[in-house]
Amino acid sequence: MAVEKFTISRDDSVYECFPHLCRTESGRIILTYRESNGHVASDFSRLIVRYSDDAGKSWSDRNVITETHISSGSVCVCNCPKIQQLKDGRILLICDRYYYPPGEWYVENQSRLTFWFSDDEGGSFSEPEDTGVRGICPDEVSELPDGQWLVLTAVRDSQDHILQMLTISRDKGQTWEEPYPLIRNLDYELDEGSIVQMPGGELVSYLRDDSGRPLQKMISKDCGITWEGPFDTLNPAAIGMPIARLTQDNLVLVSGRFGVPGRWRVDMSEETWEKRIAKRSIVIPKVTENLNNMRFVNSVERTPYMKETKNELVLGMGGSSIHTFAFLEPAESALNPNLRDQKGLLLPLDLDSSPFADSGYTGWVEYERGKFLVVNYINDDAPLAQIRGYRFGLEDF
Repeated sequence: MAVEKFTISRDDSVYECFPHLCRTESGRIILTYRESNGHVASDFSRLIVRYSDDAGKSWSDRNVITETHISSGSVCVCNCPKIQQLKDGRILLICDRYYYPPGEWYVENQSRLTFWFSDDEGGSFSEPEDTGVRGICPDEVSELPDGQWLVLTAVRDSQDHILQMLTISRDKGQTWEEPYPLIRNLDYELDEGSIVQMPGGELVSYLRDDSGRPLQKMISKDCGITWEGPFDTLNPAAIGMPIARLTQDNLVLVSGRFGVPGRWRVDMSEETWEKRIAKRSIVIPKVTENLNNMRFVNSVERTPYMKETKNELVLGMGGSSIHTFAFLEPAESALNPNLRDQKGLLLPLDLDSSPFADSGYTGWVEYERGKFLVVNYINDDAPLAQIRGYRFGLEDF
């Protein structure tokens, strides 16, 4: 069948972004995403959960899990939520949270992961639980056969280098050990990552590389204690967070986005850039008493594509078109470090050609064997980001 594309949620007064999905044992599909004023939540932040009992054809009303506004002095930002069903049947909603101001820049180590649990398949959720785990853009929790929980987050070291840190819990999330990095290599800018548990017990972590390489991967054969890599993959969708899982046929499917680095559009007029900046999608405050924040502000290259005032920097979104893809490969390819021996198929899902393009953070489930539902946030024909869905099958690759 051809890729079916449809709107899940569109509110032209709200920026809906960073969606993620899980499918429960009963077949219910649960969706989480954030509502805010822009890519950077500088005015308000709402964490939303909805569910579908008909493979994503219709959805429940919005369940607002938490909400904050700048009118209270600062926004407690819910950044990149993930949702999953644990082996014990509970639903786990996980999200990194930090305060704006100062925002997400140079506060990666202050951002903390929060858990919410549901015992009724997403109908209601517990009060938030601060895990103490630090970092932004978390992966799902990986539950290993021996009962360990692993979670991957991004932090910044003392040399301002982004690291992917793995944190372990041996008591199902009650306490967490000191984190350790997957790799320290200044030749790479490995940012957001997703871990897949392979049929033979190995772990493969797919990682965004901000230095311009294709999607990278690392491989562990000892339950995450040591990692080999990074290795190049055939998947070009490395600008944004990859979401990787095994299908029922033991294939690895990765959803994600690709955009050409650099800012160039056919329309580079001053008028269009003024419209981009006026949307205030990325706002960086100047917090003079926060040395890390000011270090970041001072490091930002001044260009014509931003507006600077005494109190903030405002960046215009939409400097490049953005593509959303699904990538499929066999398990033996996922475990192979040699690029020439890998195999894969790429399926285009969408193109955000909007002058304000910002999209490609995704989630996906296999709602029946060989049939998939992907969610994505995208501007496209909307004034602000909307949540869009895609259905396709293995035969479409």
